[in-house]
Amino acid sequence: MRKFFLLTALLTVNFGVFAQNTNGATHLPIVTELQKNVPGQGNITIRQSETITQLHSIRYLHNAKSPGMDGYRIRIFFELGQFARKNSEDVMQAFMEKYPGVPVYQNYQNPYWKISVGDYRSREEAIKFYNQIINDYPKAFIIAERINFPPLN
Repeated sequence: MRKFFLLTALLTVNFGVFAQNTNGATHLPIVTELQKNVPGQGNITIRQSETITQLHSIRYLHNAKSPGMDGYRIRIFFELGQFARKNSEDVMQAFMEKYPGVPVYQNYQNPYWKISVGDYRSREEAIKFYNQIINDYPKAFIIAERINFPPLN
């Protein structure tokens, strides 16, 4: 009877150890990568509260749902009306011909058609390009917007 009780106690403790990290929090890829054991490069052990791991996971998932980063674009067209869509397409086409290589984004937010250009990480970058196009687009203005990540060079 005593052996049975001891065996049950050991199994309970053993299963309890394996059940420690089952609350749905997973380690981020960077944490897993850092903790890899690479011969000749040393070991890294990260010890942190489970709450911090959960917060990092939530932030990681949030960023994965809305790719990109905060930045600036230049709005060159903003109009509503019966012919706004056609006019926006014409403005977009003319811009792409005159400034090839600059990203152009057409957007419809009821009732407005909008054309924004560029992906600028800082306001200074946006102002620099704004000064180049202001003669062609006198109603243009700079807006803060979620932009695509810049290409890696």
